[in-house]
Amino acid sequence: MSAAPEEVDDSPYCCCSAATFMEILERQRAEPLPFMELLMVHAGCGGGCGSCIDELEAYLRQHDAYIED
Repeated sequence: MSAAPEEVDDSPYCCCSAATFMEILERQRAEPLPFMELLMVHAGCGGGCGSCIDELEAYLRQHDAYIED
């Protein structure tokens, strides 16, 4: 009997939060927030570069986890 293969997280990486998009998605699912608040809380963009904001928004929309402000 073999173990189930572990899911590989190959989602983009957010430098501001030192987290992958999948980790941010999991945080959003656990604590749903409007997108701008999510950026401050889950992605750390309050003091970061913000270079992945558009890509993160698209990723959350693809996974039905985007909440309009």
